[in-house]
Amino acid sequence: MHAAIAPVSTLLRDRRSLYQLAIELLRPSAAVNLEDDAAENPLARHCIGEALAGRASLACADLLPISDLVGDSGRLDAGVCELAVAWRWESNRLLAGALDGVGTGLGRQHAASGPLRLITEADGERAAAALEVLRDGVALARSTSRELIDDLLPHIALVGIIDPPSAGRMASASSRSFPGLVLLESPRSSIEAAEALVHEGAHQKLFELAITRDLLTVHSDESPPFHPLWAPDCHGWPLEQTLAAGHAYACLARFSHDSAASAGGLAVGPDSLLPVANERFEIIAGWLLDRGDHLGADAHALLAGLQGQRPRRGLSTVNSPDRTGGCFTVDPDLQFRRCKDADRVLVGRPSQPPQLFWLEPDAALALELLGQHQPTSQLVDTFAARWDVLPPEAADRVTLLLRELSGSGLARKASGQPQTVR
Repeated sequence: MHAAIAPVSTLLRDRRSLYQLAIELLRPSAAVNLEDDAAENPLARHCIGEALAGRASLACADLLPISDLVGDSGRLDAGVCELAVAWRWESNRLLAGALDGVGTGLGRQHAASGPLRLITEADGERAAAALEVLRDGVALARSTSRELIDDLLPHIALVGIIDPPSAGRMASASSRSFPGLVLLESPRSSIEAAEALVHEGAHQKLFELAITRDLLTVHSDESPPFHPLWAPDCHGWPLEQTLAAGHAYACLARFSHDSAASAGGLAVGPDSLLPVANERFEIIAGWLLDRGDHLGADAHALLAGLQGQRPRRGLSTVNSPDRTGGCFTVDPDLQFRRCKDADRVLVGRPSQPPQLFWLEPDAALALELLGQHQPTSQLVDTFAARWDVLPPEAADRVTLLLRELSGSGLARKASGQPQTVR
């Protein structure tokens, strides 16, 4: 479903590169290397995200290893990866901020019944039983739809099993503030566990696509909201939430289809979304297909993979760029990271707070050349040779690169007389 965009290993690598560069920009004098055990911890990723948003500073003590939450007994064999569970008794204290945040969201939906509490090793036999049901859910999911599950589970960094009396009407939940963390009400059956892992794994997958790929555009906030027919009291979902919901329903529909093809299908509970997943995905996909101007290139590819169609663009798409350019300036301390075999470049700007950008290689090269004070006329000659095209075609394409860089704020037009890109 996602192969046209990037394999799992590439997404995980790019996410790691993003967080590592973020740390280097946030703590330039500390020479901190993000260890693997900390890179997977939703708490560490939360602290990095808060610092990038300018809401907090980042301390080395924030980069806790995930083993502080998991311990020796909280890792389940999921075939393609290990599924880590918040198992140590300290988990309720360490994850208090995440539990409170999700609980507050449930309260706004009138779905809470009090503060959320994790089942951990301190709960003895109840904890062991909950862990066994989760293990059975992983096995069922992989036996039913292995390709899908192996594509989603690596993006779940940590599972927290919620004690049912505190869960209210929550079946599963996750928060963008704590990437990689998935909360599940202690599942009563393996199919409940499997469905929850598909649902929340889809959200985690899309989040990592969102921070490493081109899903939205600068015009995404201008899109009108989506009003789900099955939630008439809803005020409307913004585009990003609608894309996330459509993606989750698509994954659930795929799992439902695969389960129907297995031995007699799977018996699901009355609150399961599997029976309605395909219908809801089709409704959302139909709406998204009309939002082509608000969706990035990778969102177009994602919908093509899920729906078989690409979103439609409006008539305002510019086909003939205006070559009137100008002199451009860039920040002198930009940092560039080129991942091995990657087709994009990660660029960091050491502003306060720092900013991170993913660029195509040509755009990154143009930015570097501008940083070397190369005039736009020389850029055209450089790229004409690079692309093996005539200067007029190169001028058009360079203009588009400059427009992209200017739109992101990475390059700024200098004061003075405009010049023509030619």
